Amino acid sequence: MRLPRTDHRNAAELQLTPMIDVVFLLLIFFVWTSSFELPEFDLPSAIAETSAGASPTNDEQPRTEPFDELVVRLSSNNSSVAIELNGQLLSDVNELRRRLEAILALGVQPPVIIDPAPDITMNLAVQVYDHARLAGADRVLFAARPEEE
Repeated sequence: MRLPRTDHRNAAELQLTPMIDVVFLLLIFFVWTSSFELPEFDLPSAIAETSAGASPTNDEQPRTEPFDELVVRLSSNNSSVAIELNGQLLSDVNELRRRLEAILALGVQPPVIIDPAPDITMNLAVQVYDHARLAGADRVLFAARPEEE
């Protein structure tokens, strides 16, 4: 009597479609979360412009931007609101806009950081943000304070 032959090779079948789907989703995730800014953008300009192996001469001074960042502080004095641009007291948001336009006309784009006091309304903070953007600032940020526990 002959026993029937069982073929066990077909039982271990490898499914590639789910694995390809997972690899594709991982690829999309990593591309989506990666940063496309050049690393040289974060370096100081003197280091980024100097080529490897070359040393700057004494005649060559590293180029520096006149403003690292512009900090706009909003605070309340009794019933009025005080607006300061890098420590200089301004009369209103229109003067702030004129000063920002003058600074940005120099050809630099420093970040503008708005630092409102806790008692300042969101309306005024957004109004200052809008005036900074209308002045031509590309990077307008809000300062964050750590939460106190």
